[in-house]
Amino acid sequence: MATEVKPKSNRILLIFGIFLAALAFGLNLLLARTPSGGAGFVGGPKNVPVVVALKDIPGSTEITTDMVTVQNFSTDQAPPFAFRAKDNVVGKFANVPIHLGQALSDNLLVNTAQDVQAPKQAYLSIPSGMVAMQIPTGELVGAGGYIQPDDRIDVIVTLGSTTKTAFSNLHVLRVGPAGGTNARGISSSLTVLVTLKQAEDLKYLIDNTSYKYVLESIKDYDVPAPDTGGGTDVNSFKATYHLH
Repeated sequence: MATEVKPKSNRILLIFGIFLAALAFGLNLLLARTPSGGAGFVGGPKNVPVVVALKDIPGSTEITTDMVTVQNFSTDQAPPFAFRAKDNVVGKFANVPIHLGQALSDNLLVNTAQDVQAPKQAYLSIPSGMVAMQIPTGELVGAGGYIQPDDRIDVIVTLGSTTKTAFSNLHVLRVGPAGGTNARGISSSLTVLVTLKQAEDLKYLIDNTSYKYVLESIKDYDVPAPDTGGGTDVNSFKATYHLH
């Protein structure tokens, strides 16, 4: 009985197919072990220092040395405009929230707390039945610039020969104009929360009297203002302080 002999060319094709499969497997293994499927040399040596955050840093926070560290990046991977040394960022303030591992660049930090941009707000939080009114202020009128958002102020007025507290417990919504820092400090205006009738009275007060704002204690925000009686005039002042 004759035995069929397979052609030699079939064996050669089989060996060549096995070789190609092994080669493909090796290439896939090599690519899997290199970053981003590269050839193992992408990026070059990591010799560019970059300051990065060691933790999430909220906006307006002063940067301290324990919040940041220095990591080395390759030249083509180093973030542009990033700070290179911790000393360049410590003492500055986060202008926006900074996340763990994020590189600190000059657009993320400002030099002082007053330079921090206020978060954008679509509208002021005004309760139903109330209005927001901007009133003028300054160093001598506005308690030396210590008034800040969410504080409560009283307004003392002098009309004619009498001085009296006209408004109590006015809620300060903003310090300064929209788009400003909205932080404590000398400013030209305050935005307060009032009723519409109070807004009319405040307008008359600003146009026709001498006035001054006083800053309430945080412990007295929900306490009714004490009654000061009929106010102060020359006779009551003399009687109180025993002047003749």
